[in-house]
Amino acid sequence: MRIDDVDPATMTGEQRALYDIYTSGKRVAPDSPFTLVDADGRLLGPPAIWIINPVFGRPLQQIGSAVRYGSRIPARAREIAILLVGHHHQSAFELYAHERAGAAAGLSEADLAALADRREPVGLSDIESVVFRTTARILDAGTVTDDEFRAATELLGEPGLLELTTIVGYYNMVAWQLAVFDVQPPVEGVQPPVEGEQPPVKGVQPSASDVRPPA
Repeated sequence: MRIDDVDPATMTGEQRALYDIYTSGKRVAPDSPFTLVDADGRLLGPPAIWIINPVFGRPLQQIGSAVRYGSRIPARAREIAILLVGHHHQSAFELYAHERAGAAAGLSEADLAALADRREPVGLSDIESVVFRTTARILDAGTVTDDEFRAATELLGEPGLLELTTIVGYYNMVAWQLAVFDVQPPVEGVQPPVEGEQPPVKGVQPSASDVRPPA
């Protein structure tokens, strides 16, 4: 990454409030397909750069939360769209996170391989197919034709198409941010913090009472 990690021990109140969102709750649940904080308590991915500007970071987090936890588009279809954007930009972190999220949502290895080649996977539902085709069209042209609009709204509804367009736009923006700041995926094999545990603050050693014996 082209900037230094923000040390939790020196964060402002606004930064700490944003940091706490990523180090607690659903985002670090054991069943989460990926984490945005490492075992040392450092933020990973987009939050690692959003933390430098909480005025922008907070609303960006809210959009990400809406996409991840509030979208009416089914999870498999949503991950298809996100992965198409990730491959469009060759965004290493987006692909790291959302290949895992896609697999957790039910995409097979063959599905993931097809998306990497920008081929429509075999056996998609009607909604998944229209999400694939609409996303590919938006990435290519920045818009859709009248016929494509009708096809998309017939299956997704107008609110659903707005969601999809927002998802595509959001992950395009994230891919650019990750590229500009050279944010890379974490090293494999580093374990995230256990839910309920506070991540260690960089530069502060745990006391003897905080150290767990080996299992």
